[in-house]
Amino acid sequence: MALSVDSAFDYLSGAVSAGRLASAYLIAGPAGSGKERLASRLVSLVNKVPDAESLDGMVSENLRLLRPESKSRRILIDQIRDLEGMLFQKAALGVTKIGIVADADRLQEAAQNAFLKTLEEPPEGCLLILITAFPDQLLDTVLSRCIMVSLLDDGGMRTAGKAGERIRGMLTAIGSGTGASEAMGLARSFSEVLKEIKQQAEEEIDAERKREAEIYSKTTDGSWLKSREGYFKALGQSRYLARRAEVLEILVAWFGDSLRQQSGYSRLDLPEDVTATQLLAQSFPAAELSRRMTAVEKLRDDLATNVQEALAIEVAFLKAFGARH
Repeated sequence: MALSVDSAFDYLSGAVSAGRLASAYLIAGPAGSGKERLASRLVSLVNKVPDAESLDGMVSENLRLLRPESKSRRILIDQIRDLEGMLFQKAALGVTKIGIVADADRLQEAAQNAFLKTLEEPPEGCLLILITAFPDQLLDTVLSRCIMVSLLDDGGMRTAGKAGERIRGMLTAIGSGTGASEAMGLARSFSEVLKEIKQQAEEEIDAERKREAEIYSKTTDGSWLKSREGYFKALGQSRYLARRAEVLEILVAWFGDSLRQQSGYSRLDLPEDVTATQLLAQSFPAAELSRRMTAVEKLRDDLATNVQEALAIEVAFLKAFGARH
């Protein structure tokens, strides 16, 4: 589950207080979610040092911060070796040696592999923090050695911007759903929103690619810029999948809120839609709502595989928004 910066910090603070802080964390979240802010607060807590405006201002003999520095804009194996050299130096009593890798998705594959043993068996008294907006760009072997802390974007877990507003409006309009035709209409509308999300992500990535080319065309060779084409293609797909996941979470939350209302819970994921989800709660018994929510949860899981997106959406929406079973 994604958390706000404050909630994530409370979670980590509890681990520190209980003496259960892990040796390696991966802080993941979209741009603007406060990843580096969370890291700086954790550093301040662990080593009892002032919380600076940025991580760069907290670098010391006990804290090493890695960022992409080479012409290829990658984090190289030599940087990892330098970090490991610092980590294996003896620290003063009560001081934790901290290594932070910002933009960890920019780690060379060789650098990631070189870092594995340290991630798995770090020196005593060390804390490793990897920060990225794109955890899927990291090797599975790296991910498995870190505890992931996922952060929300500024809009919250299930708002998903204008696309989210449109999805919620569609759900309100269909109400409790009355049949196959309504469910299929909602499925088509949902697919259209996804197409717009994908196009927007591609346009954003294209603009970023052109901007990078302008910045680095005079300082790097053409082969590096050409190699970045594959990176930006993968980045665009990753961004689309992240946004698709956000709007899928709205579907899950829609039924989840209805079930919570049936049980008398006041905390809702979509409090602004309480009237609509309350109507849904009054329309079906809990078992039926659970079955429908299971259908959208299965859709979320299926879309993480190689299923045909439009067909999977149609099947799931028939089950979730069609006639009562």
